[in-house]
Amino acid sequence: MYLALRELRHHRFRSLLIGGIVALIAFMVFMLTGLTRGLAHDNAALLIETRAAAFVTSKDAEGVFTRSFLTLDDVRRVQAAAGQDATPLAQSFASFSNGSRQLSAVLVGVEAGSFMAPEVAEGTALRASSVGAVVDESLREDGVALGDTLTLKPGGDTVQVTGFTRGARLNHQPVVFVTLDRWHALNPRTQGTVNAVALKTAAAADRLAGVDGLGLLTRAQTLQALPGYREEQGSLTMIQVFLVVVAAFVMAVFFYVLTLQKTPQFGLLKAIGASTRTLAGSLIAQMLLLTVLAVAAAALVTLGATALLPAGLPFALTPATLLGASALLTLVAALSSLLSLRSIARVDPLIAIGASA
Repeated sequence: MYLALRELRHHRFRSLLIGGIVALIAFMVFMLTGLTRGLAHDNAALLIETRAAAFVTSKDAEGVFTRSFLTLDDVRRVQAAAGQDATPLAQSFASFSNGSRQLSAVLVGVEAGSFMAPEVAEGTALRASSVGAVVDESLREDGVALGDTLTLKPGGDTVQVTGFTRGARLNHQPVVFVTLDRWHALNPRTQGTVNAVALKTAAAADRLAGVDGLGLLTRAQTLQALPGYREEQGSLTMIQVFLVVVAAFVMAVFFYVLTLQKTPQFGLLKAIGASTRTLAGSLIAQMLLLTVLAVAAAALVTLGATALLPAGLPFALTPATLLGASALLTLVAALSSLLSLRSIARVDPLIAIGASA
């Protein structure tokens, strides 16, 4: 550590340059991680935040709500097996206007008072007799306010906004919650069917093992079955992987070149008695110290940058995620030092001293 600190102080500009490059790479990793998680949440917040442990759909729907149609008899069979831990829900896509502005949303019908009913952040919650709607608060950005009347297209039916809720988005669209009876009135062609039955606990899902003709998926499986979700996350994850691989390559090359430049110094130190282990420990300490400081600086800049992002940009970066990404980058830096350690071990003191003479 002593040698590492002495060299960092002696070559301040070079240390700042390398640290700046590592910080820039870390900043890109952090921002991309936040955008990836933000897109995932924006695409499936309703399923990510739900209290349901599993969902029952028709067997041929493979967990996709819009392809599932359960009859009233199907719902009764599920509720007979699962009891109060089962509640039906229905989903459809809707276009509506708020004044002169045309908007789109996912219309979800739930039973008022059930565990799938939205928690209201402002306004009044859904009641069994409600004809209004509780909508995701992201609609505020589109000019929707409490008490507004939304006109569904093309039928012309209207619903009044009676409340706002948080974290209710699906397929990158806001969710509009209405009661199940109101949903059926707005979607008469469904003929009284629903799309799924939500199960509150894993125990309720276990009790449905003997129910034939229906599909049962956990919340995680339902999330992966959401159209486009797996493909979108797969692409973004691959971008993250490539960025980390590039980061590892860049850091390894930088430290390897620096190690080659310091070959005469290493040879001199070996000639006066320094062991390969001491020199290797100094190099690793130098790399880790630079990386930790650079990653910490990048994390602070990232936290500051998030405050400047537009309100409509999906971005989610929790402290746990930030720490995990920081640990990954530090590990990458430590592994990249292996290339430089080989060069130190092969330094011949006599040849190195002769080369510097």
